Amino acid sequence: MPPHFQLDEDNDVIHDAEAFSLATESAYQAAYSPLRLYLRQLVVDKVKRENPKLAAIQHRYRSPELDRLFVFSGMLGNHSFFMIALPFLHTFGMGAFARGLTFVVLWSIYFSGFVKDYISAPRPASPPVVQITRSPAHTLEYGFPSTHTTYAVATIVYISHFMLNVWHISTVWVGLMWICGVTIVVGRIYCGLHSFIDVVGGIVIGIIEALCFVFFFDRLDALMLSTAGPLYSIAIFYFAMSSIPRSLDPCPCCIDSFCATSVTLGLSIGYWIHARLPFLWHTGQSDAISWDSSLTLTQNALRCLITIVLVVAWKVGSKPFIVSMVKYLVPDYLSQVSSEECSDDSSAKDSDSDCKQD
Repeated sequence: MPPHFQLDEDNDVIHDAEAFSLATESAYQAAYSPLRLYLRQLVVDKVKRENPKLAAIQHRYRSPELDRLFVFSGMLGNHSFFMIALPFLHTFGMGAFARGLTFVVLWSIYFSGFVKDYISAPRPASPPVVQITRSPAHTLEYGFPSTHTTYAVATIVYISHFMLNVWHISTVWVGLMWICGVTIVVGRIYCGLHSFIDVVGGIVIGIIEALCFVFFFDRLDALMLSTAGPLYSIAIFYFAMSSIPRSLDPCPCCIDSFCATSVTLGLSIGYWIHARLPFLWHTGQSDAISWDSSLTLTQNALRCLITIVLVVAWKVGSKPFIVSMVKYLVPDYLSQVSSEECSDDSSAKDSDSDCKQD
């Protein structure tokens, strides 16, 4: 049976993390390599030991005000926030920085999802921990590492580099940005969605990723804008997708990774096309959409509104459109995929009783 949710007296989601795992330990031992099993067991044991500590923290510090604060801070680090915020960097004509930050955020989702699927460790069990979230579906993901923490830390490290070394902005603003980041990270523990080891893992991955982009993105950017740029981008995308570890549980991490890296693929190809169409440059800048300072405040506001409408419309309408196209062009493909997934789930559970055809 699929995991189910219920609410406690404060309307908080109660979800037993143990119910998420559909595979038995023997199934893990049969499917995973010795190294993968060893690392998984290390994290699982650590999460179990930290459960009482997380429950004690909530019991001592929890309040309605902190609930609202950390739920809100978590929304500043979710997919919807970045879906709305990142396009404005391109609308404002920030060029290479906009591409770099977009890559940092979206590849954070891939790297954290990759490790989540590889380690396959559950989130803190609830109860005793109360999971405070507006998105119960997120609790169906593995716990290690924290994706929110990964891209919050990676984003802030990357922006801090530009603020301090390129734009020379006051450290006060950098400090305020880090306070927001710390709030997001602490909120993952307070809300019972991650253990300490999940957060530490996210911090380490986020820092390493951000530093790699700080030092190497200019070379990667030049490669993507070169004559064979789209071929390089497609090759990277294909290698990344084909390298995702296969997990035994129905974790949506691979779906998030596919969506995030697909956006970076479209972004790199889109800028490659833009750089080869001079009539779009406006101010002679080939690698960025220019922000037209001659427009009035109302016209610029309308430009921002159009950006939001286009992004949201594509988000809402693209999936049904593409699915319908696949059904039309390859009628048997989706039913074949569903059958294979159902078969995989039934073998993971050593039973086919819950495997039904739609």
